[in-house]
Amino acid sequence: MIGMIELNAGEIESAVKGSVVRGARDVVFTGVSIDSRTVAPGEIFFAIRGPHMDGHKFIADVPAHGALGAVVADDYIPSGDLPENFVIIRVNDTHEALKALAHSVRLKWKGTLAAITGSVGKTTTRDFACQLINIRFRACQTPGNYNNLFGLPLALFGLAPEYEVGIFEMGMSAPGEIAEMCRIALPEIGILTNVAPVHLEFFPSLDQIAEAKGELIEGLKPDGTLIYNADDPLVCKLAGRFNGKKISFGRSKDADVRADDIKIHNLYKTYFQLSYGGRTFRAMLRLAGEHFVLNALPGVALALNLGMTIEEIVPDLEQLCLVEMRGTITRFRESFAVIDDSYNSSPRALQSMIDVLSTVPGFSRRILFAGEMLELGPDAPRLHFECGEFAAKRGIDMVIGVAGNAAEIVRASNETGKIATHFFETSEDAANFAVKNVRPGDLLLVKGSRGIKMEKVVNKLKGLDASVD
Repeated sequence: MIGMIELNAGEIESAVKGSVVRGARDVVFTGVSIDSRTVAPGEIFFAIRGPHMDGHKFIADVPAHGALGAVVADDYIPSGDLPENFVIIRVNDTHEALKALAHSVRLKWKGTLAAITGSVGKTTTRDFACQLINIRFRACQTPGNYNNLFGLPLALFGLAPEYEVGIFEMGMSAPGEIAEMCRIALPEIGILTNVAPVHLEFFPSLDQIAEAKGELIEGLKPDGTLIYNADDPLVCKLAGRFNGKKISFGRSKDADVRADDIKIHNLYKTYFQLSYGGRTFRAMLRLAGEHFVLNALPGVALALNLGMTIEEIVPDLEQLCLVEMRGTITRFRESFAVIDDSYNSSPRALQSMIDVLSTVPGFSRRILFAGEMLELGPDAPRLHFECGEFAAKRGIDMVIGVAGNAAEIVRASNETGKIATHFFETSEDAANFAVKNVRPGDLLLVKGSRGIKMEKVVNKLKGLDASVD
């Protein structure tokens, strides 16, 4: 369920090039849904046909939740059990209709839309950018993980007139998807964070991942702005194709928005020098990690591009905060701490967090709970092994692998560093191990792809009577 500006059935009929075949055209909808389980009062339900599920089978269920109508395919025959005033709009393809309605809402919105893509850190970058922009502007952003060809259209329905800036995330698992999202969303500003080995199950090489991410650049308006990572050679190569305004960020001496002298002070402070326009400022994040500094730089560049000053941006960097399961810290009365980065994982992201685990002072043991990283294709064993080598070389005291190819992380850690290692087939088993073996002075990092459910380790530890945030 996503709230949206109010639209009546006639307006939706026109936008999706459909036909109202049941109910009145003046019925007003206050939201749109593609999930019959979460559809809310006042909404219209789009019956999407997917590879495993057909939304048409659940149309009869949505009136009980307060839905006022449905967008259906031409071959759908309405049930006699539907309320008399329930609106039915027929279209050729319900997914295309969803995208068409989102595009129509976008065209009517008068604000500035920024789109973010990249292999690693999109969501944190998006969230940081929105927090910084809200210093001066009313900004909205992609809710949750609504970043594909179903989620992005739903997210665009949140473009209410009071918002001046919209920041939307674009993910992909196939060529052409970002190009289609750009067609729907029409971004004026593009933010390209990095190209890294993720989704190799769907792409045979980094170059092909780069080409797919580069569709964002092709989708920008000619007078738009590209914000890009000056530290990433593949991103820089893509940026060379864009003839409009460009702002680079990174640690490179050539970056327009640059971070230097990054130092992790503790779990709650990372200091760095922020440079822009020939001026340098001492800055600080209340977070631990160089990668969080680099996640914040695109937001700084976006804020500057929108007319904010560096003087008003720097103090607010200290207020940036994380969403749950993306690097959040939990401290326990037993004098140990957990870094919960269990939302997702990839080789580059895992190594960034291992750097944090190994660098933060004040702990006696540093323990990595690493779940299998998914969608890495035939290179998965090698990529996991390299992360294990990295952990051992960074001085991690214990490595616990969970599921599948995480066994390669364990094997590499053991062979490289001769350190304590364990492997478990499930996150439940790893959670039980954590509860029995954690001790005062430990710092635990919990990370893994969503399918491995590494949050169970964190939740099991939080179940201890003596735990506190």
